Parts: sequence; C-alpha cells; structure tokens
Amino acid sequence: MDSHMTIAAHVLGMVAIIERDEERPATSEELARSVGTNPVVVRRVLGKLQRAGLVTNKRGAGGGTRLATPTAAINLRLVYEAVRDADATLLRRHSGVGDACDVAPTIKVYLDELYADAELALLERLEQVSMDEMFAEIQRRLGESQGYDGIGAP
Repeated sequence: MDSHMTIAAHVLGMVAIIERDEERPATSEELARSVGTNPVVVRRVLGKLQRAGLVTNKRGAGGGTRLATPTAAINLRLVYEAVRDADATLLRRHSGVGDACDVAPTIKVYLDELYADAELALLERLEQVSMDEMFAEIQRRLGESQGYDGIGAP
C-alpha cells in the first residue's frame, strides 16, 4: 500500500469538512496544504476518486472538489480500491526464486498464500470502517488530547 490511500482518506475528510462548515468545494491547493504534499499529487488522487464516483471535480473559478456520495456510504476499502494500482498488492512479493534451490519454490508459494490471507483480512477490516466512523474516532481523539470538537461526521 502506498501513500495514496492515506492521502485519499485525508482528502475525503477535508472535502467533507469544508463542504459542511463552509458550504463550498475544496481546492487542491488547500487540500495539499492540509496533507503536506504537492497539489499535483492531490489532483492525481482526486482524479482516481472521481473515476470511482466518490467525488466530483470542477475546474476554473469557483471550482473545486465536492463529495459525490455521503460519507456514511464511503468505507475505507472503497477508498483503497479507488486509488490502488490495478496490479498492486498490499505486501510486496518476490517474483523470482533461486534456480539452484529445491526449497525456494515451496517457500514462495507458502508466503504468497500467507500474504493473500493477510491482504484479505486487511481489506475486510477497511470495509468495516466508514468515513463517518473515521471522523467520529478522530473527533474523540482530538477531544481527548486538545479539547477540540471541530470535526464531526458530515
């Protein structure tokens, strides 16, 4: 899993908060400042989120990004699947095995099976967490550490 998953979840959260609090679309520049990355990276992630039907993007003056679906209907697995590369796996695999080793192919098959099971477990867990639940947990943590209650489920 690369950083696009984390960027996508962060961006969706900020888009929802800006929509709710300021009733306007979010710009890629302000999203990039929040994430701490370049606006070009954010725009790439937003393009993937738009293709997945999670956001709408409008260019030009007064443009920006809005949610295309309610946060309660967005789970983290959908976010992951929107931004991952089609051939990517969560755990990197070694494609080759030593030709001179009789054990290497068996080890590779075993580890591939183990990694596939671990990936499935992670995807199932991500599917259990909606953006609303993520917001609630963030609000709880901010409240405990800072007394801040500015984030809520949009």
